Amino acid sequence: MSDAARVEIDLHENAILPARNPEVTPFAEMSRLMMIGIDANQQNNLLWTAQTEPNGPWSGTWEAINKTSYIVLATGSTTDGRVALAAQTKSSPLAVHYIDEAAQGAGGEERWNEPISLGMPEGLAGFVQLEMVRDADGRIEIFGVDDSGGNVWWIYQNPPKIVDKTEQVTPPGSTTPITVHVQEAEPPDTPWSAWIALPGQTISRLTVSNDATGRITLIGTGQNPKAVEVYVISQSKGTSLATADWSGWTRIDNADSGTAGSRPTAVLDNEGAINIFMVGSQADVVQIRQQPSGGPGWSEWYRPGMTGKTLVNVTSAFAGNGQIVLVALDENLGLHANYQYDALFQQWSGWQQIGVAPDFGLTAMDYNADGSLTYFQGETKINGVKMISQVTMDSTSWTAGWTMLADNGIFTYGIVRDLTPPETS
Repeated sequence: MSDAARVEIDLHENAILPARNPEVTPFAEMSRLMMIGIDANQQNNLLWTAQTEPNGPWSGTWEAINKTSYIVLATGSTTDGRVALAAQTKSSPLAVHYIDEAAQGAGGEERWNEPISLGMPEGLAGFVQLEMVRDADGRIEIFGVDDSGGNVWWIYQNPPKIVDKTEQVTPPGSTTPITVHVQEAEPPDTPWSAWIALPGQTISRLTVSNDATGRITLIGTGQNPKAVEVYVISQSKGTSLATADWSGWTRIDNADSGTAGSRPTAVLDNEGAINIFMVGSQADVVQIRQQPSGGPGWSEWYRPGMTGKTLVNVTSAFAGNGQIVLVALDENLGLHANYQYDALFQQWSGWQQIGVAPDFGLTAMDYNADGSLTYFQGETKINGVKMISQVTMDSTSWTAGWTMLADNGIFTYGIVRDLTPPETS
């Protein structure tokens, strides 16, 4: 982990970007992409691999984080840009462990802090899913779906405590000290909250997002496999510490959208609104948008064009220009992209096929330090992961060949940006 400062540079209109020159980073941040996975071939250990530098190639090697066996994983980052993760142990004693990056060793060696056990909700036999996200205060919050009914559980880093202190100060021009009272923030007595159930709805899968204010919204799919309902619940204030600080679950699918044919994906547009996409009616992509931005309401359902194919999954991210990019997978492994040109007027490029995926499996998409997107495709048959990338930021062209990141063993993974990449000469 280096102490390199984050670099912010505004792009001028019609600016032309260099072709992946690692020495020139005209985009917003000096970061590298990292993949963390659980490897079934390595006793279910947590392994990681990453770009060797911002915009650089992937290392091609996987390294262990620790020697504990895990079964469920979530990834994220700390307020100061260090990679963080939460993972549930595979065997007794069952617990969710929180792990984050430590200072790098000599020669840039990646190191990890020891796991912090967050325990488990009392009587729970395990989670089927974990999600991690930062809240409006920058604190990490973790959500889990249990395996005994689909209840949603929540745990968070406690906020700092405010302590009243008295100090002796001498006013300017005086030699007589006076006593003043000040309030200072100190670490909380307990670093993490207890596990809290969010009542009112049972869920099969969760998607997490932040709105423009930083408050967290959860999108959950129901448990009816023949007609998968879609629900949302949002924090009602920035510092949410109890169930009363949430809106309550609201069902948002209807006859126009159809029920969910895929796990919803959510992304914030450059107007500050959460956008939710899923495979819905006609086995094609449907979209609903927060209205107003940061508010409690939702638009009617839209359709950002149709592919003419039977889709099975859609993944979203925002590109270097802040606009949304969608990548959808069809039943014959065709991969299709759609680029938003204007969020306010909902203008899209229209779908185009950009490739053929190697297999079905877990997908993800995130941006590189130069603003170009990389799409990750899991391969269920071999527990592998491959990727393709945009040629440059905001390009409609993608690499023709897939890059192999894992050829077997990785049955679940998360992608995260490391804002503390190793220093390069």
